[in-house]
Amino acid sequence: MSRLLIGALIVAIASTGALVITAIVGFPERPGPPPGIPGLPPGPPPQVRSMAVLVVLTGIFVLAWLAVLVAVARDQILRRLGAAAEAPAGTEQIKELLTEVRAQLAADRESEWQVVLERLAEYGEQRETDGYLNAMRAAAGDQQSEANVRALRRPPAPR
Repeated sequence: MSRLLIGALIVAIASTGALVITAIVGFPERPGPPPGIPGLPPGPPPQVRSMAVLVVLTGIFVLAWLAVLVAVARDQILRRLGAAAEAPAGTEQIKELLTEVRAQLAADRESEWQVVLERLAEYGEQRETDGYLNAMRAAAGDQQSEANVRALRRPPAPR
């Protein structure tokens, strides 16, 4: 058990005791007249201070036990990480797997790069051929290429 867990447990037990003692001392059962009896004065007003102390102690109680839960979870995680670090054979195997994965990723990246370069070369050749053919049509006086050209913006409508 870690020092954090021991400290949180001590505070949690102390806050539990304080809450129980305050609840018993602050709110004793007082037998009194039943409400609504004519001729008898009403009972004493409720004690607001003891209610405030009870609320504060309840908050401390909840936070202390929450700290215990967090400390237990932290200790479990640290224990598992420590057990995983003590297995050196597993780390060598993981390193080998990572090296293989990196090599496969590099090979995949290179093959994808080659595909992109081939597509780019085909696109360049296509554009060059289209440009040559359009120039030949324009030189021959073919008006069909101009018919396919559209303006990006329409001229404003007359008012």
